[in-house]
Amino acid sequence: MIAKYRMVPAALTLLGVCALACASAVAAHDSDDRGDSNDLSGTWQFQITLHNCQTNAPIGAPFQSLLTFADGGTMTETTANSMFYPAERGPGHGVWSRGRHKGQYSAASIAFITMNGSLVKTQKITQTIEMGPGGDKLTTPQATVEFFDPAGNLLQTGCAVATAERFES
Repeated sequence: MIAKYRMVPAALTLLGVCALACASAVAAHDSDDRGDSNDLSGTWQFQITLHNCQTNAPIGAPFQSLLTFADGGTMTETTANSMFYPAERGPGHGVWSRGRHKGQYSAASIAFITMNGSLVKTQKITQTIEMGPGGDKLTTPQATVEFFDPAGNLLQTGCAVATAERFES
């Protein structure tokens, strides 16, 4: 019975070391992702302009989209672009990552385009993102927009540029 009680301090010490290690890891993650004003995480209101990839001539009127970048590298997106009518475009889902330099990022997303409940196309958007000074504005100097049929065959490619402001209440 005495051996049983001798193990309690050792178990408590091990538990304390594990708790300290976990707390340190969480603090390191928080300081890495949340304390940086140049962090992409959060929701951004984008103003997007489509253009001809060869001539840079604008295609249609600019439109708005909302992109939310989550800690850990995932993103969701929704758009007010009506170019898909009568088809419907669902929300985009994707990933993002930091670039080699502070304030530079890349992102890719995919969305389904359906008509009468059937998949007619997918849209893939690949973009580079540059954070402005202060961390509340950004630009997308180049985005590639690709449309694929349900079998994955490329149908059409386009280009876009965008500016955005961080959404804050």
